[in-house]
Amino acid sequence: MVNLLNTDLNLLVPLDALLTERNVTRAGARIGVSQPAMSAALGRLRRQFDDELLVRVGSHYELTPLAEDLAGRVRDVLRMAEETLNPRPGFDPASSTREFNLISSDYAVAVLAPLFMARLRLHAPDVKVRMASVDATAIDSPQTALRSADLLFTPRGQTSGIPSTDLFSDHWVCISGTARSGGRLDEDELRSSRWARAFADYGGTAADRQVDELVVGARVDLVVDSLALLPTAIAGTDLLALVPNRLLAHAESLAVVHRVEVPLPRIRLREAAWWHPSLQDDPGHRWFRGLVRDAARSLPADPAAQEPEELAARTEPAAAGPAAVEDRCPA
Repeated sequence: MVNLLNTDLNLLVPLDALLTERNVTRAGARIGVSQPAMSAALGRLRRQFDDELLVRVGSHYELTPLAEDLAGRVRDVLRMAEETLNPRPGFDPASSTREFNLISSDYAVAVLAPLFMARLRLHAPDVKVRMASVDATAIDSPQTALRSADLLFTPRGQTSGIPSTDLFSDHWVCISGTARSGGRLDEDELRSSRWARAFADYGGTAADRQVDELVVGARVDLVVDSLALLPTAIAGTDLLALVPNRLLAHAESLAVVHRVEVPLPRIRLREAAWWHPSLQDDPGHRWFRGLVRDAARSLPADPAAQEPEELAARTEPAAAGPAAVEDRCPA
């Protein structure tokens, strides 16, 4: 067992910065210390753990397996220390300098970030936000990913078993890189079409899986790791892709791609924010997720929400409405 009396607990703060930034200079800037001082702290931490923690791979650093394991635990320890040492638990957005870490697809960032950042600048001018892209860990093990992040933005149906709140609804639309006659395709044309997809390595989206049910062995010629890349990636080609309606407006206004009606059921999605159970009652976190939720509710309603309930039931798992799932925490 480690003897805390012989351990420099001040190293927890630079350790957290190093594990988050994966860069000595940026970690120093994050906590307001010089690069030499942060390098010295890294040396002491390496001796403490008998592990390199950060290893250079090409032009950047990556975490060792031990460092990956430490990241969430260190953040939890620092959070509990702050709560313990704070004589007046609470959160004042006007004076807070807290940083919130988000994991999100570029789609959710494009739709939501301008709205909640405007509110943040107004009500909490010194609060910062850091965003990271959704990766395999966030999809396969969201609770692990959320040990080092505050919120994960992902649609319902991909994650369960952790606290969440609904943000907004949307629906998938089909686009083509070139105009199609009559703006529609019949089933035979759909079966012979070629596709571009995002996240194919992770099983694709719910909309892509609908295509696979109709077109066994659908030809996928292009795979990207970003929904926002799909419109520009297929521009000028005969490829088809399925993207959320709210993401399409800008590319459509530039005539980069064209909407196409296809013989598929209307596929709905409900974007949600998810967080680690340990943050459920954190005052600052409650305030921030409320700000994000309110920003999302200022979006125009999705027209597909007016469709008959029986169609929605066919195309997405049943879920409670927004009011029923706010700050939901599993028993």
